[in-house]
Amino acid sequence: MDTRVSGRRKLAHGCVCVLLLMLGACSATKPHKYPVDSAGDDIECGVVAAIADDRCHARTPEVSQRPAYTLHFVEFDDQGWLYPDVPEMRKAHEQLGRAIDDVRRRLDAGERVLLLVFVHGWKHSAAFDDRDVTRFRQMLADAAELDSLQARVDTDPDAGGRAVERSIVGIYVGWRGAGSLSPDNPLVNLSFWSRKNAALHVSAGASRELFARIRSLRERFNTDDGVDPRLRTVVIGHSFGGWIAFSALSPSILELLSSPVDTGLAPEAEQARTAWRRERLRHTADIVILVNPAFEATRYQPVHYLAQTLPKHLELARHEPPLLLLITSTADRATRIAFPAGRFVNTLFQRPFVSDEQEAAAERTPGFIEGYRTHRLTRLPAQPGACAGWQDSPQEMADGEGYVPTPENEADRRARLRANAQLEHEHTRRWRAYLTEHGGVPPYGWDWQFCGGASIRHEQGNPRAPVWNVVTDASLIRSHSDLMREPLHAFLRQLYLELPR
Repeated sequence: MDTRVSGRRKLAHGCVCVLLLMLGACSATKPHKYPVDSAGDDIECGVVAAIADDRCHARTPEVSQRPAYTLHFVEFDDQGWLYPDVPEMRKAHEQLGRAIDDVRRRLDAGERVLLLVFVHGWKHSAAFDDRDVTRFRQMLADAAELDSLQARVDTDPDAGGRAVERSIVGIYVGWRGAGSLSPDNPLVNLSFWSRKNAALHVSAGASRELFARIRSLRERFNTDDGVDPRLRTVVIGHSFGGWIAFSALSPSILELLSSPVDTGLAPEAEQARTAWRRERLRHTADIVILVNPAFEATRYQPVHYLAQTLPKHLELARHEPPLLLLITSTADRATRIAFPAGRFVNTLFQRPFVSDEQEAAAERTPGFIEGYRTHRLTRLPAQPGACAGWQDSPQEMADGEGYVPTPENEADRRARLRANAQLEHEHTRRWRAYLTEHGGVPPYGWDWQFCGGASIRHEQGNPRAPVWNVVTDASLIRSHSDLMREPLHAFLRQLYLELPR
């Protein structure tokens, strides 16, 4: 063989390996977090200590004493597996089981639990200083602070007169969203295809066990009367993490949406309504929230059409917050520009499509398909009159990925959150009065402005459908990873307040 040809082949092979290594396809994988027995452990790993104290950096769970919350990490490799049971992985394979066991023990002990599950997206990981991890810690701290307030002030009849605080538990679902690269490395943008493929494997792997076991707990502990559920669950997915959450949960979402279709009961039958309430309480999550989800709309289409036809088979007596909420910002260049470009390459050998709708859905995310959008969300410059005095958090530009809160005195922050929450509770009662005026459900084209300034308007589709595909703009979400702005969180909090306590 010509030695020159052989040399060129070796050089080409070496270049390919270097590129694959840079994109994370050839790198060794290991978890960021390792299980510890936190019983009797006095190590504080709250929002500040989790960064400052290196004893917190590699441990799961992280336990915060004040405000009180527990944060578990569950990590998957590029095949969607838990890490193996080998000495060097230090029991990382027990992450999932320990997280679910913790929630179950709390429920067995009579506690009520709010479980928040966050699935991160492209360019992120479960590293202790990852921006999404720090954001999620703050989200849990805020949830603990606000839940304690809600337990004291909520006297709504739907709550049955009870005022019981919930234990706040978080599960951060980690995967190799940046491969082996730093999120700040420009080459990470070339990892789109490899990381989307990894997200596909994670969505079909052991993440399904995680969500199945959460559903099992809700089936066991939640009562079927809809008044006093023991376990409230909110699942949040961002970017490719939105795909992981959606792919893992969409079969059960379709199952729930189709449950009233073939019962033979009249849509307004109380038996049908009771069955729906019971099944929704036992579903994996009360609300699934996908922010700037990065997956093709072809996967969303069956859910969209079934949700739109559901009101023909079930007429609820009162409005419910959505079972599935997608929020896409037109200011997100990743899903508006980069994703369609990547999908165009992926779909070259899938053509021709059977319709223009299918071609558009194969290349774009659900938020950028006009026919699938149901609501528009924006922020108005003025607060509703009833929310006068609501205060935003100070914001500063972090980098091209979005905005983060500026350092704020903790006492001032807690006081601001509590004052805002009082206004949000009062405004939620006004929303319920508005619904009563309209027979319990909002009319076609309804609109409402929330404390914090977020204003939502129903644009098309059935207003009773329990799946919302919402488009927003830079007034609420300024970029792909801009997830922590207070007005957006206030909007989501007020949706959660619509659920029975």
